[in-house]
Amino acid sequence: MTNVFVYDPTAKDKLSAVRGIGRYLQILKENFSDKFEFINFKNFINFKNLNDSIFINPFFNLLQPPLILRRLAKKQIAIIHDLIPLKYKKHFPAGIKGKINIFLNKLALKNYDLIITDSHASKNDIIKILKIDEKKLKVIYPCLSKIFNKKKSSPLISTNLNQFPLISTNFCLYVGDVTWNKNLVNLAKAIKIANVTCVFVGKVFEEIKKLSNEVIKEKNKNPNHSITQLLNYFSHPWQKEFRQFLKEVKDDKRFIFLGFIDDYRLIKLYQQAKVNILISRDEGFGFSYLEAASQGCPSVLSDIPVLKEIAGSSAFFAHSNDPYDLANKIGEVYFNNALREKMAIKAWERSQYFSADKFKKGFLSLIKNG
Repeated sequence: MTNVFVYDPTAKDKLSAVRGIGRYLQILKENFSDKFEFINFKNFINFKNLNDSIFINPFFNLLQPPLILRRLAKKQIAIIHDLIPLKYKKHFPAGIKGKINIFLNKLALKNYDLIITDSHASKNDIIKILKIDEKKLKVIYPCLSKIFNKKKSSPLISTNLNQFPLISTNFCLYVGDVTWNKNLVNLAKAIKIANVTCVFVGKVFEEIKKLSNEVIKEKNKNPNHSITQLLNYFSHPWQKEFRQFLKEVKDDKRFIFLGFIDDYRLIKLYQQAKVNILISRDEGFGFSYLEAASQGCPSVLSDIPVLKEIAGSSAFFAHSNDPYDLANKIGEVYFNNALREKMAIKAWERSQYFSADKFKKGFLSLIKNG
């Protein structure tokens, strides 16, 4: 087999290891460690002759400086997970540097022979926004990391999960980021209307925990102290809606912020949760749905094309901009044990479609045949 080199940005940027790119690289490494060579930035810039090789850029980000502007390998493959910042420019202002990077990356794409994306919805966006020939685009659905596919009775899983105590209340679960497309303000409103508890997992919520503790300390000293410090911390234009979310949930005990947790505890939460919630305005794929489904946790999702593509009929769908519809759908699953068990089975069955075997075969076929 031709040498295949995959650029690993997490070797240089440790924070990316706990974001979406880290998860995607994780499944690449688990499935192709014996076939692909993963190279860090230092190795990458020192490569001078890849003429007989294949190069894969697993996270082609149009807002970042181009990784390469020329051809290095015989075959070059770019993976574009979504174009949400380009699709919704008003909510994701690129700035001058970002606009320059977008221009340069569009030029750089001409040196890639193939573009892989995670869903047909993303494929349609790439065709429409970047004007890419459909023949150059291929959809390969991601799979889950191996740990999510182990049976609940597996000694490895059960031993590690027993380390983590149960959360002492029934709860919904949100796993993800806090950008505008995640629709967190409407989620907060829906949680209040349904009057349920929701646990939030993600690296950014780690900062909320730390800063909230500081605010509490200040309030103890001064009862008139506000959450200004907390809001000012999240001052990036992309976090405008998140600041509104923080105002919405302040001092409300129905919102629990855990921050970043490892996969063992995340699996435990999916198994405990009454319902997983992903009501994004847009997504490239929707990993939290698939993770939850693999653990028999039903989901309430927004009724957008990509989530309907991924989940099929295995989830409850709600109007993303209607907090009352969201609350009704959340409540239906949360308070109805029989319905929840039925949806849990359907979700697990759907999760089996996104297998590692299909992922591997799809990748290897493209590398071999283009």
